[in-house]
Amino acid sequence: MHAIRLTAGVYTGLLLLLAVFFMPWAQASTLLSASPSQASYSLAAYNEFWHADEASLTINDLLAKPRSFKPTHHAEDLNFGYTRGDVWLRTQVRNDSPIPQRWVVEFEYPFLDYVTLYTFRQQLSKVQLSEVQLSEVQISGSAVPVERRALAHRQAVFPLELAAFETVTLYTHVAASGSKMLSYNLLTPKTFYTQNDQHNFWLATYFGMLLAMGLYNLLLFFGFKERVFLHYSLFVAGFGLAILAFNGIGTLMFWSFLGENTSRLVALGFTFASTMATLFAQSFLNTETYCPRWHQILNTFRSYCWLAVIASLLLPIPAALHLMDVTGFMAALLLLICGGYCSLRRVPSARLFVFAWSVFLLGAGTFALRNLGVLPANFITLHGIQIGSALEMLLLSFALASRFNKLKRQKERAQAAMLTALKKQEAVLEQKVAARTRALEHLASCDMLTGLLNRHGLAHCAAEALERNRQYNQRLALLMLDLDRFKPINDCYGHEAGDFVLQQIAKRIAHLARTGDHCARFGGDEFVIIMENIEPDDTLDNIQARVEEAIRSPIKLPCGERVSVSVSIGVSTCQGTDDATLESLLREADSHMYTVKSRQAVECYRYGSAS
Repeated sequence: MHAIRLTAGVYTGLLLLLAVFFMPWAQASTLLSASPSQASYSLAAYNEFWHADEASLTINDLLAKPRSFKPTHHAEDLNFGYTRGDVWLRTQVRNDSPIPQRWVVEFEYPFLDYVTLYTFRQQLSKVQLSEVQLSEVQISGSAVPVERRALAHRQAVFPLELAAFETVTLYTHVAASGSKMLSYNLLTPKTFYTQNDQHNFWLATYFGMLLAMGLYNLLLFFGFKERVFLHYSLFVAGFGLAILAFNGIGTLMFWSFLGENTSRLVALGFTFASTMATLFAQSFLNTETYCPRWHQILNTFRSYCWLAVIASLLLPIPAALHLMDVTGFMAALLLLICGGYCSLRRVPSARLFVFAWSVFLLGAGTFALRNLGVLPANFITLHGIQIGSALEMLLLSFALASRFNKLKRQKERAQAAMLTALKKQEAVLEQKVAARTRALEHLASCDMLTGLLNRHGLAHCAAEALERNRQYNQRLALLMLDLDRFKPINDCYGHEAGDFVLQQIAKRIAHLARTGDHCARFGGDEFVIIMENIEPDDTLDNIQARVEEAIRSPIKLPCGERVSVSVSIGVSTCQGTDDATLESLLREADSHMYTVKSRQAVECYRYGSAS
């Protein structure tokens, strides 16, 4: 009895082990019964795959010689990376509804060159299944022109019609130069289009943000001539071009005619973006000033990046994509280390640069982990690289905005300093102009030899004096002085001695004049004094006597000789009510002066040398 129980236990254990061992295989080969009550299914758990060694293998070749398909269990099992050969997928779908249903087969990864879906249909009977026959062939992929795709969409998507209780076998052939991430789903049309609208909204927002930031910083470059804004715009342009091609939007909207060269455009865009990111980091962190060694390292790496850009145009597409991955990884790592070093050196804005670059790497890492199946598939993990790059570029834009404000403040300070300097210079210039004007006015109004007024200055002062005289009804006097026996001094001692005598006479006249009187040299040895506001007790005879006495006083020449001159004085006066002018006063005074000169004898005194 115990032996029977023991034997039964052993067999039971063996059966359980076999069940556990074969459970994945059984699950992988399980038919997917699609119910309209469920909006979407992941086909990874109902899928089998096979790597094709022959590049030109057709569906007929595949069916003529059965291949050993391997089952998949999870989405990560469909991540084949950079495999050289093509991949064939096989799954079965059954409509578990008594009415016909419409579904959409969607490949999540948009960067697949050629995806061909073969649909084999069979009808259920009460005895056995009918013969399987190929009923439909549909193609799609990033290298296929839009008009030839099963559905005009950025991803490889195919419509699937299922009759009531119909079972179909789907064979999918995938050929891609890049990484083969072949996760695909079965969705209802409503779910597919709802999800598509959401994704398109966020992608449009993302690319709109890239376009706005690129153009904005390009305008800042033209406004400030700061190269950091140009480098950032070029980085955004290269990255945006690559993402457009990578997501299939560029092919769908702009360059469907490129075919397989779309993959080359992705490699070229990301490699160019790595080059511009390096150049932007050098400008943004000012490595040439703060970190010369890192500046030299980045210069060397940037030279390598330019070679990689050229190689992306010349190498075969798979090699160009591998070079793109290597260059992008090296750029991300190198710039992160450089930013960290600059942050330790307290370089301005280095911490923000490191934070922004770390956010980008986090988004790219999330996308990679999702492709490896470590993280679940959702909107964030599927678009991790876009989210990370968007946040990074926003942060860098904030940093550039801070730099813009700093430059603006510096420009405003420079303009204020320049304005202050200009105002100071203007004030100095005004002072010089005023001084020059006064000097010119002095030259125009004063006699160069004696410093008294000349005829022009006398006319100006006389006009003002006559106006005041009429306004206040005062008495005004004009004295005309003509030196006697002055010519013999010029003849005996020379013109320099004569000029010296004139200067001394002018000083004596100016000394005798009151404040407000106007003294002028009218001619060679003729002088004029205009005296305003003559009081009744001011007798002109006394004034003439003081003038004559001052002029007659001996003058010691520079040679030591003493000379003396006399003077003939003519006077004219007017009251405020008189309609007098300078010319009339001069005529009257000149007439009186000649009358005086005709009746007095002019004596010239000559003294011996001064001891």
